[in-house]
Amino acid sequence: MTQRSVDLVTVGGLTVDNVIAADGRVGLGQAGGNGAYSAVGARISGGQVGLVSHAVASYPRAVIRRLEHAGIDLSGVIWSEELLSACNWFIYEPDGRREERLQSSPEALAEAGFPTDRLKPEQVVAFRKLLMQRDTSGEISYSQFRLSRPLCPEQVPPHFLKARGVHLAPSQPEVMEAMLALFAPTEALVTADPGWQLAAHPLDRLSSILGRLDAFLPSEVELSALVPGARPAQGLAVLAKHCLGAVAVKLGPEGVLVWDRATASAIAVPAVPTRTVDPTGAGDAFCGGFLAGLVESRDAVLAARAGARAASKVVAAFGADGALSLMPDTHL
Repeated sequence: MTQRSVDLVTVGGLTVDNVIAADGRVGLGQAGGNGAYSAVGARISGGQVGLVSHAVASYPRAVIRRLEHAGIDLSGVIWSEELLSACNWFIYEPDGRREERLQSSPEALAEAGFPTDRLKPEQVVAFRKLLMQRDTSGEISYSQFRLSRPLCPEQVPPHFLKARGVHLAPSQPEVMEAMLALFAPTEALVTADPGWQLAAHPLDRLSSILGRLDAFLPSEVELSALVPGARPAQGLAVLAKHCLGAVAVKLGPEGVLVWDRATASAIAVPAVPTRTVDPTGAGDAFCGGFLAGLVESRDAVLAARAGARAASKVVAAFGADGALSLMPDTHL
């Protein structure tokens, strides 16, 4: 694609996901990954976005074309010749819980004799049981691929270094530290989502990361891991002592809590009401929207509202690129 100026950069993964929504609807072989979702969240929030990632050869090329058509600069994406047949399954329960550690090819559902458009509750239970019994010892997961092919500063195009904002989606600490060092000489605001990769470490181990961020955006589960036993507002108060920038916790359909340093209290930002089809990637889309909002306003509460709007658009369709089809003018 023609090189455009980039004012927002997201750094993260590209995956292919299988989804069973809480109402049984099925989305097979959906474009996913925290890099893709955060890039889309930033793009539909109005930013000119560049993505830094690593894609396998089996990643859907049609999705790549749609991302490019929407104005997302993919010159920071490295392509691997690796073919991955197995995808993660995201199986949602009516109460919001999800199973995300099972994997198979998209074809496994039909091969097991199940419908591929919608499953009844008992069919979801039966198929989950089959997935749990699968031998995956010979398969490479997307998480394993990312560990073996970590993102690196050398793949970041020079024009990305002129961006006004950068979001670091969940990655290993070493990857985040390298990206922070790369963008440190620039004037970019930098935000990060810890994911399980950072949440597995004590806060003191993360000081080299937290001390250089303009915003830190954990989920409720990740905040509980980082600050065990604390309620969300209490956890934010602890994080605020370690992170000089803004801190906020994502609470799913309950919205977001943003820590206000002036009053030493948490400000609630509600989720935007919407008809949820697929909640996969909502937190990543929020982070992309938050980055766009923070760059424009320098206000964490306004940024959280922008993130909530982005998340509401992404969950209204399957896949990271689904929201783009609902916004035909995003490429303008």
